[in-house]
Amino acid sequence: MTQNISDKIKVFLDNDFIIRKCLFKNIISLRALSRYIIESLDLKESNLDAIISAIRRYKRSEKATSDHKFKKFFSKIAVKTRSNIVDIRVQKNKKSVESISKLNSIVDVEKGEIIRIIQAEQSITIILDEKNLNKFYNIFNKAEIISLDKKLVEINLQFTEEAQNIKGIVSLVASSLNAEDTNIVEIMSCAPELLIIVNKENLLKALNVIDNLQHLV
Repeated sequence: MTQNISDKIKVFLDNDFIIRKCLFKNIISLRALSRYIIESLDLKESNLDAIISAIRRYKRSEKATSDHKFKKFFSKIAVKTRSNIVDIRVQKNKKSVESISKLNSIVDVEKGEIIRIIQAEQSITIILDEKNLNKFYNIFNKAEIISLDKKLVEINLQFTEEAQNIKGIVSLVASSLNAEDTNIVEIMSCAPELLIIVNKENLLKALNVIDNLQHLV
């Protein structure tokens, strides 16, 4: 049972960067955190002491490794932004796949234009430069569009090649942005790059979060 609790605590803390950072900086009560975990994971109150012990073990074993690991990679990232992006979600069917192929052939990636495709179970998302929206409308019918968001910005975090083997980077970035109330429209990984799409009005806030990660992790 104790081992099972330890495993649950590790997974919980591994996936919540904000709580983990507060834990490592000694600015969170272990008892309060334990009660929060009991409520979040629907554990028994009788497990309180075991949970506190598991948190202490996690803190001892993970702190030095985590700090060193993330400092190494976040201090070396290059950050690029691209404005005037549109995020379009279309119906997923054979016709839309054929239309995407046509669209892809007329987007000039060699001149720096972008087309990013995310195929999910029920729909397909297309990310384009807003200036190419007319090309999209020449191929797709409006009835095929599920949603279309404009005034977006793409933030490209370019890590070193070694970073693609490090777990927790995407979770760290996403949870840090969420903690600052920055909505992520899309997030995509093409290792060693991490692409984040946000609303234009959230750009400065997002860049501040990334700057803090580069210097304070």
